[in-house]
Amino acid sequence: MRFLNRVYLTAALICLATLCHAQEGDKPNVVLILMDNLGYGELGSYGGGALRGAPTPNLDTLAEEGFRLTNFNTETQCTPSRASIMTGRYAIRTGNASIPISSSVYGLVQWEHTIAEMFSELGYNTAMYGKWHLGHTEGRFPTDQGFDVWYGIPNSSDEAQWLGSPDFDRNVGGLIQPTYIMEAKKGETPQKVKVYDKKARSEIEKELAERAIDFIETSAKKEDPFFLYLPFTQIHSPILPGTDFDGSTGNGYYADVLAEMDGNRSIFITFVMNMG
Repeated sequence: MRFLNRVYLTAALICLATLCHAQEGDKPNVVLILMDNLGYGELGSYGGGALRGAPTPNLDTLAEEGFRLTNFNTETQCTPSRASIMTGRYAIRTGNASIPISSSVYGLVQWEHTIAEMFSELGYNTAMYGKWHLGHTEGRFPTDQGFDVWYGIPNSSDEAQWLGSPDFDRNVGGLIQPTYIMEAKKGETPQKVKVYDKKARSEIEKELAERAIDFIETSAKKEDPFFLYLPFTQIHSPILPGTDFDGSTGNGYYADVLAEMDGNRSIFITFVMNMG
């Protein structure tokens, strides 16, 4: 997870600037998209793309029309990066300086004040679709931390490999249980939607994109300002492309997933169309 989220400082600054505008009366919509374990040089705009097996023209265009960061530091793992993004603080101050391995209880506690809570206090609709990895117990889910709705996984995608392992036996002491895709609304207990196995892992990116687009379009029709946090699950192992992209590049699963990431351009198009 060492390459995850090289943009948390920029994300915090962008959200801070947006919040300042919102306090003055102007409430622009905000979409924060995050990739999981995406290396610095994987996209074409950073020297990768075709050299990594698949061109990324849509994301490259986004980089050309915006700005790129080329000299900065980041957290070295997933959970601390996400904690920093959500709170704007050094992860160690939130108790999330590393990924949770030895403890079954972890994540953000209630007294942390998240970006989602700040937007919510300013009248924004808030939604999250994707990977959380900041708590999977009561009081520590996304909908406990300022999000109105959430659909996704509480932890990490490597758990999708458990059911297919010859060593997995849920009857042995009940210590290891399958992980689930979950869904929740603020004020309600998160519900298990389906087991997060390899099949679900290959399909979830498309689901996340479709739900994000629906949220954007619904919010636009209501003319409500919104904050959408979209932390995709790729490119974390197991690297399994969706059906629409499986074999699309001829260069293996990794390249197919790069193509799938770039193929989710409909999110950007939908967001831009509804900004007006």
